[in-house]
Amino acid sequence: MTKYWAVFKISWEQGLVYRLNFALWRVRSVLQLLLTYFIWWTVFQSHDEIFGYTQASILTYIMVAALIRAIILSSRAIDVAGQINEGTVVNFLMKPLGFIQYYFSRDLADKLLNIAFVIVELTLLIMILKPPISFEQNLVTLSFFTAATILGLLLYFAIAFTISMLAFWVENAWGPLFLVTILLEGFGGGLFPIDILPKNMADILLLTPFPYFIYFPVKIYLGTLPTFEIIKGFIILSIWMGVSWYLMLKILQAGLKKYTAFGY
Repeated sequence: MTKYWAVFKISWEQGLVYRLNFALWRVRSVLQLLLTYFIWWTVFQSHDEIFGYTQASILTYIMVAALIRAIILSSRAIDVAGQINEGTVVNFLMKPLGFIQYYFSRDLADKLLNIAFVIVELTLLIMILKPPISFEQNLVTLSFFTAATILGLLLYFAIAFTISMLAFWVENAWGPLFLVTILLEGFGGGLFPIDILPKNMADILLLTPFPYFIYFPVKIYLGTLPTFEIIKGFIILSIWMGVSWYLMLKILQAGLKKYTAFGY
């Protein structure tokens, strides 16, 4: 456990050392938030309610989605592909370090750093823009929100890690990773709530893992999901998480076997 704590601390320090890369990432996130915010703010200048959302509820959705994005979608698992291509993955075959545990420790450090900055960013934006947002105080709702966020974090880590391991078989795994990122922004609920789509389309999307990264936790926070929908969402999310982690472990096992078989 001590060695992974050391990995966590080193990753945290690296995030502070490479300030330009981190700053550019945060600037991108803030610009994306502002763009989405002002699009919805403009829409509600001529409407009191759209798709069952008021201006206060949709702007609250956008702000909480920005927080969730920083927690879940900031990930160092995407670095796995680079290490495989460079051959440095051999270090995990020679040292007493678990491949998954190492990257999960790095992931947590990166997420904590992003969370610290996004809280400051959101606080400043709320003070400047003064949006009519609501703050959830119900402890049961906040508990469900926290649980959904943690499960979404674990699910995203497994999916990103699994896709990165395609580098064991293909030269460039960035294409699939980029595709997943696009799908997340479009179908994960980061730009708009999934339930504004036609019901048939929304129902199909809710059977995929994408809405459970952002949309599902945010909807729980808004307190608009019936208890049945929350339970159903947790069941689907848990199934996807179990499947994703199982596949991740199996693909890692097969990838390392192939790697050692070729004498890397």
